[in-house]
Amino acid sequence: MIRRTAAAFVLALSLGSVAALPALAQQAPATAATASAATHVSLSAPDGRAIDVSVWQAENEQAVILFGHGWGSDPARYHRIIDYWVAHGFTVVAPMHTDSMLHPDRASATPQTIFLTRIVDLAVVRGYVKASHPGKPLIAAGHSFGSLNALMEAGAVTAAGPQADPDVKVVVALSSPGVIPNIVTPSTFATVSTPVLMVTGDADLVPGFVTDARDHRASFDNSPAGDKMLLTFAGGDHSLIGNADAADFALIAETTTDFMRAHALNDAAAQARLNALTAPEGVAIERR
Repeated sequence: MIRRTAAAFVLALSLGSVAALPALAQQAPATAATASAATHVSLSAPDGRAIDVSVWQAENEQAVILFGHGWGSDPARYHRIIDYWVAHGFTVVAPMHTDSMLHPDRASATPQTIFLTRIVDLAVVRGYVKASHPGKPLIAAGHSFGSLNALMEAGAVTAAGPQADPDVKVVVALSSPGVIPNIVTPSTFATVSTPVLMVTGDADLVPGFVTDARDHRASFDNSPAGDKMLLTFAGGDHSLIGNADAADFALIAETTTDFMRAHALNDAAAQARLNALTAPEGVAIERR
């Protein structure tokens, strides 16, 4: 699939979005990268690249989250939410993509190769997760560009073509890269029937790229209704998952966890909490 769509995808990138993509590198969460201890696994990509994968193992594992970091960031920067998920039974597995500022091949990477290697990385890591955690539900999550990758794994079709994995049970999208010209089309999210929770803010902008925070609603508004949820925080910016205050972070952490439990583990109590959840001041909660 990747080979058949690579040429079309590179062409789409060349038609106007290449210059904008690196802007997302400036939007990684501001929290220092001091995650609790993760083990590291090195996996081989088909082209021989080594994919460094961070694994945070839950003591009482219920499901596995495959997490994609934002453009230019790295997995450890998300330790605040990762630590919470792991403490609540979700093992987190996160590759370091070639766009990361910490990746040894970052200098030679281009926007075209980066997007394609992200797709390959995630496919390789999904295979690893299924082999090493057999029978555990698979959840796709991510921040910014990582959230678009997660949505692609759940059926979103970009210029890169279909990349869906039917084993993905839930998507947790912490913001999104917005509506990318020539890559995200009006029909991109029309094939996402998987449950999706999007977390964003009304100040979720990327200077020079995302100028309207409402762009982040695209996956919520344009996907089939049913098991879709959107949390929008007043004043929340693109780094909300890293800089949220204690109350906002608690709402994000608890809601994402309940959403994953309800839809990946068929947890009726978690679903009841989601159904009863009301929006505190400064937060809008929408359901479809």
